[in-house]
Amino acid sequence: MEEQPSDFDDRDTVLIIRTGGIGAFVQALSAFASIRMHHSGARITLLTDGALSEFAAAAPYFDIVETDAGFAGGLRALVRDQSWGVVYDLDTSSRTDRLYQSSKTWRQKFGLDTPVRWSGTAKGCALPHDNVDRLSMHVSDRMMDQLAYAGLEDNPPVSLAWVSRSVGTFSLPVSLSEPFVLIAVDACKINDAQWTPARCMELAELITARGNRAVLVSENAADPIREAVLDSVPDAIDLCGKASHVEVVFLAWAAVAAVGNDNGLMHLISASGCKSIVLYDPGSDAALAGHRGPDVTILRRHDLAAITAPEVMQRLDAGSAA
Repeated sequence: MEEQPSDFDDRDTVLIIRTGGIGAFVQALSAFASIRMHHSGARITLLTDGALSEFAAAAPYFDIVETDAGFAGGLRALVRDQSWGVVYDLDTSSRTDRLYQSSKTWRQKFGLDTPVRWSGTAKGCALPHDNVDRLSMHVSDRMMDQLAYAGLEDNPPVSLAWVSRSVGTFSLPVSLSEPFVLIAVDACKINDAQWTPARCMELAELITARGNRAVLVSENAADPIREAVLDSVPDAIDLCGKASHVEVVFLAWAAVAAVGNDNGLMHLISASGCKSIVLYDPGSDAALAGHRGPDVTILRRHDLAAITAPEVMQRLDAGSAA
């Protein structure tokens, strides 16, 4: 790897592109921190999904949070009309590669002006991530490698400590002092895989039988699952579509453990340090995008329904005090 010169002025404006939901955001936490450390005096703007704007605005890495208006809805103008010192394209998708090309002015296309300094995979960009092994890396490692190619040497650990400063009051109907287990029931964003309502119901029953409260969380309503669980376990707490991302972190800090299939909230929960059991089918690849945290167990089967509630409870009990 040929190291790129690190000649950015801290007064530069910096744009970070990272879309894709809460899981994608969590996987980029170290990259966000590294960019903030490198450009400590810069004005940093994050372009992300609208649903993440409040959570991202609470993070210490950005000065401005812009929401994704779509390729034809203002992204080209955002890149072209701002005097960015550098753009870090952490999506490195065909969409953002096209954004780089289409955002060039005619003067830039003809070499009369210098295009924006762009870190990513777009053809001809100033700071290319051209590591031939990039697609075999875990997405978090790939982003850090991309930044290394751009001359950023800091590799800070993932931290959500800043979330503690983001809640004035906690009003969810959960006592953080009683033992509870989170069940994150959103489907996998990649292949729509989801643990069945019957499996979630069985797990909630086992959790309750152990003297813990089952707490359902999801970004969406998840009606079939929540209805099945609440019919069988009336004492379960339904927070589906009700808890903010900040509140989910507080829940994760207090929970005994968490269980869920490959979804965004489980990325957030596992990164918070909560003991996490994540359920995978062949459509999810832990080597490339697996959940990370200090205590994460991944269970993978040919079909999510083949993972039973007693098996999950056995994994939850592993390492617990007798």
